[in-house]
Amino acid sequence: MENNNKQESSGLSPSEIQVLEMIRSKRFLSIKLIIKNGEVDIIEGLERLDIGERIIDMLKQHDFQNLEIKQSNGKIVCVNRIFRKKIDPVAKTKSC
Repeated sequence: MENNNKQESSGLSPSEIQVLEMIRSKRFLSIKLIIKNGEVDIIEGLERLDIGERIIDMLKQHDFQNLEIKQSNGKIVCVNRIFRKKIDPVAKTKSC
């Protein structure tokens, strides 16, 4: 209920609120918006993951994602993930 009041008073759409929440979380190296008919259709977020996390656990976290694993001298040195989230324009705001 509180989110609806904030949304109504701010004049922001649910997709705009989701983008702002992603920016404020400071988890993402970059955020890409795909716009259709003047509205946000898909949000893509690039984040660096903890190297110690198991790959199978990373794969289970999102339905649509790309994982990039960099290896040097036989050890994983970097794991980046780009995940995609389709925006339902009539859906209530839900944090990413």
